[in-house]
Amino acid sequence: MSTNNLGLSTTATRQMERMIDDAAWLTYPLHLAVGIIKTFVYTLLAIACFIFAVCLWMFTTKDNRAAEIKDFAANQSIYRVDTATNAVTLHKAGDQQMDENVVRTAFSGASDNGEFIKNPKWFDHNWLGEKSDVIGWAYIRSSHNVAALKAELEESGVKAPVINAPVVYISFLEMNVEAARAVQGNWYTGMCLESANCTKRDFLPRNDSIYADAVGTQVTANQKAAINALNATGTPEFWIATAHANGVTDMDAVYAKAAATNKAELDRDFSYRETPSEEFAHEVEIGVVCYFAFIGFFGIWIARRMYRFNHSH
Repeated sequence: MSTNNLGLSTTATRQMERMIDDAAWLTYPLHLAVGIIKTFVYTLLAIACFIFAVCLWMFTTKDNRAAEIKDFAANQSIYRVDTATNAVTLHKAGDQQMDENVVRTAFSGASDNGEFIKNPKWFDHNWLGEKSDVIGWAYIRSSHNVAALKAELEESGVKAPVINAPVVYISFLEMNVEAARAVQGNWYTGMCLESANCTKRDFLPRNDSIYADAVGTQVTANQKAAINALNATGTPEFWIATAHANGVTDMDAVYAKAAATNKAELDRDFSYRETPSEEFAHEVEIGVVCYFAFIGFFGIWIARRMYRFNHSH
């Protein structure tokens, strides 16, 4: 408060300023306490809102997911896929018939470029999409691995190569079917090796731990075994063993290098290319994170400067 224009004498002005300073000094602890209480209340409210949101998610998510897939088992179809030849046959038909063109595209083998891969956006996890992607990528990459391995064997002079690739059952649901329409998408819903003791759970998205899904995509034991078997078709060990089985025993280094090259090509070609809108959304997300990080850093810097200033006088 300025006391220069009050028309007081110099002594009175000085006394007034001293009184104001004394009052400010006396009330400073009160202002400080009020500020601390307000900060505490706002922080407490933020924490309470966060806890409420987490609790609401905990109590509703599992039931919501169960409701989403309740008709999957009845409506989906299960296909037997021989990845060595990409021969696809209907193993178990669902209550609703799948469109042949959609099925042909979903199981098009090495010609598939991942059309049904969902690749969820950041901070917008689609639990069904993530599980479908795990199964879809395993199948698609395995098909490309087998095709590349066949080409390598033919270059080695093997005219009719024999590849002991996995045979799997894959359940699939098309968007035109009522169950899939409810969640908007075509889905690879489950997978199991033909040689395994498959259960009904292996042909549905696993939904027994929302906490595990928050960290990584959870699958059943048989689904995991099938995914591992399909992924193994791209390893140097599988390529070398297949070469030996076809009579090529003196080119291990060549096949190991070919397997590594094939993996690098798939990693490059199958990398997800974001749309301009997704790129912009991610840039905004990064900008928001950077903004709050800057505010936090600036606040700490100001507090440190004020602390040093106050303790230097």
